[in-house]
Amino acid sequence: MDLLYHQTVTSGLQATLHLARASPIVAVIQAPIAKAEAVAQRQVDRYPTITASHTLRSSLRRAKYPVVQMVILPPTGEHITLVLMSNAEPSGSREDWFDGLDPAAPLTWRNYELTRQEGQRLTWRLNNQARAYYRKHIARAVTGRGGRQLHANKAGKITGKVVARRQHPPLVARTQLLRLGDHLSHYPGFAGVRKDVFDLLVYSQRVWRSTHPEEPPPAWPYMPYLRYCAPKRARLSDLQEIQHDEN
Repeated sequence: MDLLYHQTVTSGLQATLHLARASPIVAVIQAPIAKAEAVAQRQVDRYPTITASHTLRSSLRRAKYPVVQMVILPPTGEHITLVLMSNAEPSGSREDWFDGLDPAAPLTWRNYELTRQEGQRLTWRLNNQARAYYRKHIARAVTGRGGRQLHANKAGKITGKVVARRQHPPLVARTQLLRLGDHLSHYPGFAGVRKDVFDLLVYSQRVWRSTHPEEPPPAWPYMPYLRYCAPKRARLSDLQEIQHDEN
């Protein structure tokens, strides 16, 4: 049996999201690309339900047996990520299993984290580190690296007047924000990601108005909803051959 990995981020995230509805218990395995096929094959040998039919897996779930499935995400640098997903933690397992929907410590990969929105809808969103990074980037793009400070008069008293230190000119700040908006528009349009991008837009407009009140804030491109895409997968052995040829 060929072991397949997802070639695109969107394909891998959609596959993981689809399985998370019935199998939110996850274990994450990182493997060098050179050893990825052997590592993945060990999981298949250990958990036969990975290659079982849909009918058999459904029957086992109804009987409350653990049903493990596997998603192989696109490579990141020299490594690849295997996500094992199950409806319950298998007994005697060697992996570190956890609830991928735990708000305090969800399943996270690259800039994304799995989350449950209001109404119990599952989606991907930007993770905490990504959201904090982009907020900081917005503040620096608009106000300059020095940020903003209170102005003191000659007597050394704080007047309450806010001035910018090394503040970017409006044209420079606008250009940087437009570039950031274009960058964010290329994220896959999962509901959670779209909400995070909208929140960042609102934040950028608030910072802009407090710094350049005489100028209208820049508008970001519309971020479309993500429609279902057919999985884009390839053989894991082919990826290893590509890496070998490049080396």
